[in-house]
Amino acid sequence: MDHRPAGENLQEVLDQRSAELAPPIQMCDGLSRNKPAKTATDTANCNAHGRRGFVTVADTFPEECAHVLETLREVYKHEAQTQREAMSDDQRLAYHQAHSGPLMETLK
Repeated sequence: MDHRPAGENLQEVLDQRSAELAPPIQMCDGLSRNKPAKTATDTANCNAHGRRGFVTVADTFPEECAHVLETLREVYKHEAQTQREAMSDDQRLAYHQAHSGPLMETLK
């Protein structure tokens, strides 16, 4: 088994992809070794990793971080609701699109 960093493995796959295509969306945490060396990707970090960065600087920038952290709190509450109701994947997606989507738009 090959134990290379994720970015190297991804680069190997992307080397086989047409260069004319738009950059792919890459879901990963923020570690630099997860990014491919030669091919640009649009990185989509998970909410937990993204939130962590705001928690880290919240003491220094309390007002700026408050909106993000409070918004993510509401999104996490929505996720808890989907768990309590044992929603299917399709139901969860629809629920988050209706309830969490508008909240996430405010973070853009």
